[in-house]
Amino acid sequence: MQLFVYYKFLEQEQADVKQRVQTMQTKLQQRFPRLLVQLMKRPKTDELGLVTWMETYDLSQIVFDDFKNELDRYSLELTLPQPRRVEQFVNC
Repeated sequence: MQLFVYYKFLEQEQADVKQRVQTMQTKLQQRFPRLLVQLMKRPKTDELGLVTWMETYDLSQIVFDDFKNELDRYSLELTLPQPRRVEQFVNC
């Protein structure tokens, strides 16, 4: 299963948000050693000047509920941009 988490925030906050997301992803990889992560963004801001970022997680060998609980906890603890939209996809 692949998990996609996306959110928007002000362009000038990118450096700070990137540091916090990378901190969270490092903690998640320590907790779930087989976790593969990515951090991506849209190439342009939207009409309100907001950037859209997406975190991706390969949960092929990870229990979803355990991971999701930790993801939610860290995102609140590190005050990541809200709301965070979460979508799950599986292979066809």
